[in-house]
Amino acid sequence: MCSVQDGDTGGPLQKEKISPGRKCMKCRTENAILITRVNDAFCKACFMVYVTHKFRATIGKSKLVRDGEKVLVAYSGGPSSSCLLHLITEGLSQRAHKKLRFIPGIVFIDETAVLVNLEEDGVAEKDRISELMASTGYPYQTRRLEEAICLDQGQHLPEADLSSLAESDQASVQSTDLAKQNDNLDRARIEIKSLFSSIKSLTAREDMLNRLRQRLLMEVAQVQGYSKVMTGHCGTRLAVNLLSDISQGRGAHVAMDTAFSDTRYPNIMLVRPIRDFSSKEVAMYNSLHGVESVFLPTLTTKTHEGSSIEHLTEAFVTGLQTDYPSTVSNIMRTGEKLSTEKRDGENSHCALCEAPLDTDVGACSALSAVEFSSLISRTRKGKVTTCGDSTTCCGEGDGSCHTKSEGVKKEEVLSVLCYGCRMTVKDMVEPAALPDKLLTQISYRLRRSKMKNDIQDFLLDPENS
Repeated sequence: MCSVQDGDTGGPLQKEKISPGRKCMKCRTENAILITRVNDAFCKACFMVYVTHKFRATIGKSKLVRDGEKVLVAYSGGPSSSCLLHLITEGLSQRAHKKLRFIPGIVFIDETAVLVNLEEDGVAEKDRISELMASTGYPYQTRRLEEAICLDQGQHLPEADLSSLAESDQASVQSTDLAKQNDNLDRARIEIKSLFSSIKSLTAREDMLNRLRQRLLMEVAQVQGYSKVMTGHCGTRLAVNLLSDISQGRGAHVAMDTAFSDTRYPNIMLVRPIRDFSSKEVAMYNSLHGVESVFLPTLTTKTHEGSSIEHLTEAFVTGLQTDYPSTVSNIMRTGEKLSTEKRDGENSHCALCEAPLDTDVGACSALSAVEFSSLISRTRKGKVTTCGDSTTCCGEGDGSCHTKSEGVKKEEVLSVLCYGCRMTVKDMVEPAALPDKLLTQISYRLRRSKMKNDIQDFLLDPENS
């Protein structure tokens, strides 16, 4: 039983009174212009050195980004990604004391396909984002979220194939290729709209959007030869993600979702160089440097704070951070102590988020109890009906369904997903609305697993061979 000792206070930490004449805690000579934490006052020059050093130290200590390595920078136009892009630009400039050595490329993902009634909005903002990316002088591109569904069908022909053709033939091939790509994207746009319209809750829509965005980033990086992907997640955002992931059943993967490096993908690493920055530090850096950011609407724009788990968690963390300035750092330090067990094998990772499967548990686990309760809830008059197992089922659940069973069944889809992704898919009206590309991958994994089980008795044991 805890008790309050003499001198302890149950309220927020008391901040020192901020006066115009307060000196910088670093140089002790210049007047402070901001306070980053409880009592850490900085002047402008010392704050710039502090932020730049923290950014470079985060990259340097990891020793993961090598000289001459191609790095894809994910840019959304928001304050955090704008701060990251400016830090990279300054670090690669000639005036930098110790230049960064990697080769950056920039990508912006257009997500308007999943924003209801907002497709025509943001045209000027997206044009401004293109101008900001072009002003850096680095290679940049804009990709549409629906390409996460049809990227392998919409790639351009390699330049080597076009070089052997005449100019007229090249123009004809390029025109035909562009027309096919547009047709694929149009079909993918319809498919992704159907996918998000089948998801009932805003929480599940946000989770699906995050998974598709990350899949697209990794596929673009792999196709174009990038070995690293940098994102602009600051510490405040990662603290929100950590708590919301735990609330959505992704507690086994929070170490990957919040660490400096995410190694769930075999050939590409996702890194977060500004994870030690708070949102306040990001805002002050952008303000002092005049870094421009662009606002684009999201799924939770103009919604109340309880509309989704992530939105509610964000309001909780930022509100708590106001009175208790160590909230974000404490959450992040706790997250750093967690770890995720990596497993080998093609069937050991989730088919949607690529994280290690956390559903291989014993019969007395909480997951087994939840699945048993779900099975009992589908029981009518002492019998377990099979209606509802098909991806094309009418959904009555009373045994009267005569719909032909085709494709992958719902239980088969869930068997290759982690617990968090299972909750997202279960929130869908019909799992058949999942992208055909993903269902094909799931079907392939299931066939491979079935074949391996069939020939298991004839396989040699590698330990005894």
